[in-house]
Amino acid sequence: MTPNMRRIEQLAFSGAIWLLLATACQAVDRVKLATGAQQTGDITGSTPTELTLEIGATKKQLPVNELESVQFEGEPTGLTQARMAVAGGRYAEAATQLAKVPQGDLKRPLLNQEVQFYQALTAARMALGGSGSIQDAGKRMLAFEKSNPTSFHYFDACEALGDLLVAMGNFPVAEAYYTKIASAPWPEYKLKAAALSGRALVGQKKYDQAIARFDQVLASDLQGSQVSAQKIAAKLGKAEALSGSNKPQEAVALVDEVIAKAGPDEDELLARAYNVKGASLQAAGQVKPAIVAYLHVDLLYPRFPAIHAEALGHLAELFTTDNKTQRAAQARSTLKQKYPQSSWANR
Repeated sequence: MTPNMRRIEQLAFSGAIWLLLATACQAVDRVKLATGAQQTGDITGSTPTELTLEIGATKKQLPVNELESVQFEGEPTGLTQARMAVAGGRYAEAATQLAKVPQGDLKRPLLNQEVQFYQALTAARMALGGSGSIQDAGKRMLAFEKSNPTSFHYFDACEALGDLLVAMGNFPVAEAYYTKIASAPWPEYKLKAAALSGRALVGQKKYDQAIARFDQVLASDLQGSQVSAQKIAAKLGKAEALSGSNKPQEAVALVDEVIAKAGPDEDELLARAYNVKGASLQAAGQVKPAIVAYLHVDLLYPRFPAIHAEALGHLAELFTTDNKTQRAAQARSTLKQKYPQSSWANR
């Protein structure tokens, strides 16, 4: 081998080593898509609708509605565990894990933003379940929403704020936050915004407007699991609006359709449906059938705190009306013991 050839080989080897070192120093973030495919690279930015992933010299814009999960390279274990706990509805566990995340030690702004979002979301979900202050959780989520208008979690933050505002009875502002979700370019998000804003309209007793929103969702010819979920939510929302419009029998019939079509493993849906059925029967003055509906939640689906607290609150009222004072006291005691900060416990 000639000296020139040897020199060329040495330069090529050195270049390869530097390339490997440079690659190793780049962030290797992982993005899992709803299709199951996984993308790795460096997450360098986001908007409410897109996540920017750099793969070498290539930039990819990943639509937020196609994301299933995101994991940053070198993120604290507490964040990773908390994200999984939130996905499984285990919010107290998520809060415990997030408490382990060292404050101020995260150098990447996007990683700091990720921790702040999950802290705010966990506080919101726990408060909605009666295990925290609704007002404090609302302040925390509002701070996130105001400080991070380009976050890819932005629409999730708006939904959580809307839910907290509904819990506080501030339905007009809740409707405004739900309507922000309609600015997303995807039809399924617009349907979600319609279903959620319909819920806020029910809270304002604007039943005709609410029914129009729910009918908009129910008339959609879009397909997919997300669309199906919004149609079920719209059907339950419409039942609440019909009940408020002095049409409880129509409301009960609509809820019974949802219950009949629900799968045996759709516990949360069934719990919500029985609460709506109970409210519709209660509005019709059918005390004992309403009690039976709410007892479905208390006995079969108590693992959903917000839904269970609502059922217990109504059971305390209904048992009192039915002259079952001991059972009313028991329902009220369980409510205050399990969900002391729930709005139902303080009525």
